[in-house]
This record gives sequence, structure tokens and C-alpha cells, in this order.
Amino acid sequence: MNAILELLIAVTLLSTLTHSQAECPEKRTCDDERRRSLDGSCNNLNNADWGTPNRPYARLVPAQYADGIWEPARARSGESLPSARKLSVKLLGETEMLHLRNTLVAMQFGQFIAHDMSFTADADGIQCCADGKMIPQEFASPRCLPIEVAEDDIVMSDEGIECMNMVRTKTTLEDGCSPQEGGSAEQLSSVTAFLDLSVVYGNSLEQSNSLRTFTAGQMGVQQRNGKPWLPSHPNKTQTCAVKDDSSACYLTGDVRSNQSPHLTLIHQAFLLEHNRLASELAALNPDWDDERLFQEARRINVAQYQNIVYYEWLPIYLGRQNMMDAGVLPQVELPGFATDYDATVDPTVSNEFATAAFRFFHFIIAGHLDLIEESKQPTGSIRLSDWFNDPTVLEQENKYELLSRGMIFQPHDRPNCHITPEVKHFLFRHGGSIGVDLKAIDIQRARDHGLASYHDYREYCGLSKVSSWDELRAIIRPPPGSVIADAYETLDDLEFAVGGALERPFGDGMAGPTYACILLDQFRRTRVGDRFYFENERVFSSRQLMELRKASMARLLCDNTHGLKEIQQNPFFLVNDTNPVVPCEQISTVNLNRWR
Repeated sequence: MNAILELLIAVTLLSTLTHSQAECPEKRTCDDERRRSLDGSCNNLNNADWGTPNRPYARLVPAQYADGIWEPARARSGESLPSARKLSVKLLGETEMLHLRNTLVAMQFGQFIAHDMSFTADADGIQCCADGKMIPQEFASPRCLPIEVAEDDIVMSDEGIECMNMVRTKTTLEDGCSPQEGGSAEQLSSVTAFLDLSVVYGNSLEQSNSLRTFTAGQMGVQQRNGKPWLPSHPNKTQTCAVKDDSSACYLTGDVRSNQSPHLTLIHQAFLLEHNRLASELAALNPDWDDERLFQEARRINVAQYQNIVYYEWLPIYLGRQNMMDAGVLPQVELPGFATDYDATVDPTVSNEFATAAFRFFHFIIAGHLDLIEESKQPTGSIRLSDWFNDPTVLEQENKYELLSRGMIFQPHDRPNCHITPEVKHFLFRHGGSIGVDLKAIDIQRARDHGLASYHDYREYCGLSKVSSWDELRAIIRPPPGSVIADAYETLDDLEFAVGGALERPFGDGMAGPTYACILLDQFRRTRVGDRFYFENERVFSSRQLMELRKASMARLLCDNTHGLKEIQQNPFFLVNDTNPVVPCEQISTVNLNRWR
């Protein structure tokens, strides 16, 4: 039996490598393309593959593997690092504390952005931990990196859970198309690195074509009860946590779009916005064919999205002054263009950003989603864990409207050292009593990716070295600052995914200084290294750009949320005297006459 299983594993890995080698794309040369490609290629005319899918993440600090190649790091003593689950349980509380200013749509939009920029290339179907029990090592895939669960675990031990499944990310060691430098593994991202709505349009021409109607520039939708919906996925039971085709599961440019009801709502809003734009452009320009309508609607949709990201959303979490100081926001004299596009800047998403720093926002997830009536009064809530990867609730009577208003008027959690039990114990439980631990996964994934130590990243960011536990306590949020010393053998063993996540806020942002350094670096490179960033010269005319700067999250939701008639002027913030609820008619619109 052992030999047969080992043979099957070897054949699987060999077929994966052979498949990758057989489908390596040809080296592409670029003309002066004036349109953003679907796979991100030729955005940079001198480096055609910068920002394209299936390439290694950028690495800001050299990888730290125990063997210098692939084996996850160990403590300086040579012993194993603490269990990721133990760290999560010991360091993080579970009290849900409502934010005093920000709404749930702000949190959910952050996940949408994260999915647009990064998606680790994993192997589906590999079992390292079956039914909570560890697969014997002799039967396990070499790509297994399960998370151990202690016998006295506060929640999982009562259910007999011994482990949580985790499969290691695909790397350059397994991919014949990726150049190998220095022999150490570099993980691959399977999506474009740009803020280009690849989650809506897909990451390749083939994928995009499967989402289009090829009529009047429209993307596919399905009409139900007189309303347009995201199209149904052709393979629901394999894609979503549903039992049969009577449940909802949607087809989009990103397979993760069904992960939570609110995420699905944002996907639907951007899809419907594309079709709304294409319809208006068709009315203004009857001679335009399907391809031109599609491409122009896509260009405008992406531009509006980028305006929301940089001018509405990022300042909330990174801090506007922090962004100005780091060059994340361009120095623009209105109504002029941004002039700092730099063809030497590689926009590739860094491993540190995708695997650690951007996961800081897991702290602000709300465990229960409020159902809010048109009167703004809550009428109950649903558990997030009841609907992971199952958006069926959206098509239950009145739930779409109630959840949409809940997303807009409900606060997200505070970014502190607490994380909702819904993702600490019950993530992806799919009807079972116990799920997995999101923060434990974050820590284990950082080990899988060979991220260096907390000290290494402080040094990279030009921050002072922390030389004692007392110094660490002064910069870490309480209470973990007082107990973190008991978790690690030495200060040098402290991991980036732990220390960086627990730092006190930096400047006018929410993350600590080390994570803020990584986040600011990425969003600067993402903008400055994008030839098609909407404010750059030659992307839109000056009059078109003036209109695009009117784009807002409020307008997007008003135009593309069933039954929404009024909204606060900035839906990322809770309603108050300076952010009142107004009729949708009062929200500024982008005048498409500039595209006539």
C-alpha cells in the first residue's frame, strides 16, 4: 500500500511539472500597446511579463528556509517553532469590538482588493489532515504542511481535532516555466499584480471570453425575478460548499468570489457596473462594435475602481499623510495628470505583502452580518460561518436587500489583538461544528513561504532593532506584549507574521510601522509601475479624467445594488452629521458624454 501511494504522489508531481513545461508561454515582445491586456503583459514595454500571472512573488528580504531551499524555518536552537494554532490561541483574544467609524463594506472592499492583486498557486485536492486526523507521513504528499492542534486546545480538542489541513504553495521548484535563481523556492501568484479588476474580467483572454456575451459589450448575467444576477457556475458542487445545483454559486473572474455573501455583493456591483457603462456607451456611440464597447467599459470601470482604492479606501487604513510621505499618492495639480510613471519600477506583488502585511485586515472581520431594514433598523443577523463559500443566502427572500444595507450601515471590528471566533475556530466549517483558524493559517503560510524574521523586516524598513522583551512590549499592543516572550525561545525567533501584526499603529494609519512599510511600498509600486494607471498622461483625456475623479463607492453601490435608494455620502464610514444619508440622486455621477 505504501509503495502504491508513493508512486501515485510521484506521478502527480511529475505530471504537474510536465504540464507546466509543456505550456510555457513564448517570450513576448511588446509594441506600444495603448490598451491594458487581460493578463497584464506588456504593461511595461521593456519587461513584458512584469505583473503577469504565474510568476514568482517579489521578495523584499531573502527567504529564510531551514535548508536554504524549501524546508520551513526552525527556531535558532534547531527546535520547531511554536504551533501556529497555539500562537493564535495564546496571543489573540476573541472579543468582538465594533469600530467607531468604519463600516463593513470597507473591510469587505479590502478583501476584494487583496484578491485582485494576489492568489497563491495551490494544489487542490491534496489531503494532509483528513477528518481532523494527521495523514501518516509515509502516505502524505511532500507538499503537506498541516497545522498541529494540541490535545488541550480550548475548542478543537473536544471534537477530537488533531490538525488542520494545509498544502504548500506551488513554487519555482515545481514550475518549469519559472527561472530558478539561487536554488531556493519562490512561490507563484496565479493572478495579475495590477489593480485591474481581474477578479471581474479574469486573468487571461480565454477566461475573459467565457464571461462575455459578445453582444453590445456586455458581460454575462442571469435574470431572475426581473433582476440581473451574476451567472451561475457550471460546476457548483465542486466550486462551492453546496450539495446540489439548486443552491447559488456564481461564475466570476475569481473562484474566491463566493467566499462570503458581502464579497459576492461587491463582485456583482462591479459586474453590473460594467454592463451599465457598456449600455450607456452604446447609446452615445451607435457605431461602436461589441469589442470597442467592451474595452471602453472595462477601461472606465477599472479607472473608477482605482480612484476609489487610492482616494477613498487606502487613506482610511494606511493614512493619507503616510501615503503622501511614501509617494503612494501622486503629486497632482488638479485638473492635471500624474507624471511619476516609472518604467523601472516593478509592480510585482511582494511575498511579504501578500502573505503577511495585507492579512493585517483579518483582525477587522465581523463574525455576524446584520440584516437591516429600509428604516435602518436591524432585524437580526446571520453567522458568517454558516455561509462560507455558499452565497445561497443572497437569493433567499429579502436577504439580498437586508444584507446589502447591513454591509453599508454595520461597523466592522476594531483592528486590535482580538479576532472573531467565526474565523478563529469556525472558518470554512461547511455545516460541521468546527472549522479552521484563519490566523493560524496566516502564520503557517508565512512559514511555508520562507518569510524572514520580524527583526529582518524592521531592519529592511529602517526601523530600530528591538533588543529586549521589554523593548518589544513597548511597541506591541497589549496584552500580547506581555505574553509573547513565553511563546518563543528567543527574541530572534519572533516571526514577521506575529510581531508585525501586533505592533501599535503607525502615523495616521491602522497598521504598525513594519507592516505599514510593506503596505506603502506595495501600493506605491502598484501605481507608479502601472503604465495604465488612470491618472497617467495619455490614458484618458483631461476632460474624461475630470469625470473619472467623481467616481465613488457610494455611486457604484447606488447604481448596482438592487433596491438601494439612499446611502451615506461615503459608505466606508458610519452615518454621522458630516456623513449623512442622502438620496442616491444626490451622489455625483461620471458623465459619459466625454466618451461620445
